[in-house]
Amino acid sequence: MKAAGLKGLIARLVAGVPRTNAPRSETAALAPGRDEIAIAWAGGERLPSLVGEDFPTATRLSGDQLARRLGEGLDFEQLRAYQPGESAARIDWRISARVNEPVVRMHREPAQRQAHLVVDCGAAMRFGTHRRLKLTQALLAAHAFAAGALRQNLAVEIHPIGEAFCPGHHAAGPVTGQAAILQRLNELAEAAGEVGEAPVPVDWTGLRQRLAQRLPAGSVIIVLSDCLADTGPGRAIDWAPLAADQHLIFVSVSDRVELDMPDMGLVAFEAGSQARWLDTGSRRWREGFAREQRDALARWRESAEALGAAFLPLAADADPVDWLAEVPVALARRTGAAV
Repeated sequence: MKAAGLKGLIARLVAGVPRTNAPRSETAALAPGRDEIAIAWAGGERLPSLVGEDFPTATRLSGDQLARRLGEGLDFEQLRAYQPGESAARIDWRISARVNEPVVRMHREPAQRQAHLVVDCGAAMRFGTHRRLKLTQALLAAHAFAAGALRQNLAVEIHPIGEAFCPGHHAAGPVTGQAAILQRLNELAEAAGEVGEAPVPVDWTGLRQRLAQRLPAGSVIIVLSDCLADTGPGRAIDWAPLAADQHLIFVSVSDRVELDMPDMGLVAFEAGSQARWLDTGSRRWREGFAREQRDALARWRESAEALGAAFLPLAADADPVDWLAEVPVALARRTGAAV
C-alpha cells in the first residue's frame, strides 16, 4: 500500500489505545510528573518574547499595553467635541477657549496582553509508544508556555477542546497567578483521564470563531495539537483571520511511529470503526510513509510561517530541556530573523 493512501488511517494503534473502562489510577497517568512540570516551568520562564517584539519593559511591567477602548489613561489618543454627561475634568480648557467650544482630551486605557493555550484533548492525542502520550506532552508544553507568558506579564487562559468532559476553563477568563494556572492544568489532566464511551468531534471552526469574537488584538494563541491528524486544527489557512490580528504559535505533537513507522510485521490499525491490517515489514513502504509524513509537516510549517505564525514540531517523548531550546528558533523564523 502506498503511503499516500494512509491519510487518516493512523489514528491510534489498537494495542496502544487506553481502555475506556480502565480504573482512574491508570487513565489519570497521562498527567505530567511533578519533576517534569518543575523543569518545564524553569525552562519556560527563559523563553523569548512570545509576541515577537523586543520591548524588555513591555514583558516585565503591567500597564504599558494599550486597550481597544478609549477612556482614562496616560497615553493621549485624540481631541474631540464634548458630549453632554461627560466629566468636566476631561475638558481641555485652553483648546476649548481657542476654538470657542468645549473639547475633551481622550486617552487610551492601559491593558494587559493575553496568552491563550488551546489544548487538544481529542482521540488522536491519546496515543503514545514511548514514555508518554501526545496529550501528556501537550499538557507539559502548556506548563512551559504558561510559565513564559506569566514571566512576560501576559494573562493566561486555557481552552481545552475535543472531549465533552473537559471543564470550561475559558469561562473563568484569563488569570495572572501561577497557582491558578497550575490548578487549571491539573484539573484538565484529571478530567482528561476519564475517557468517554465515544469520541467527541473536535469543533475547531467554532473555537476559531469564539476566539475571533472575544480576543483583543495582539493576543498570543498557542495551539497544542497534532497538525497531521484528521482531528487536528485543520489547515494553516483556516487560521488566517486570527493571524491577521493575533500572534499564533502552533505546536504539532506527534509520536515517533507516526513519522518513522518501525518494522512490526503485520499490524492492525484502527480506521474509524474498523481495523485494517498493514504490512509494516516492507522497507520500501516504511520509507515512503516517513517521506510523506515529513513532507506534510514541512508544508504545514511553510503555510503557518506564511501567515506570520510560529511552528514547532514536538516529539511526544522529547524532554523539556531539549525541545524548549527549539522554541527561540521557531519564534525567530516567524519574524524572518536569522537563526
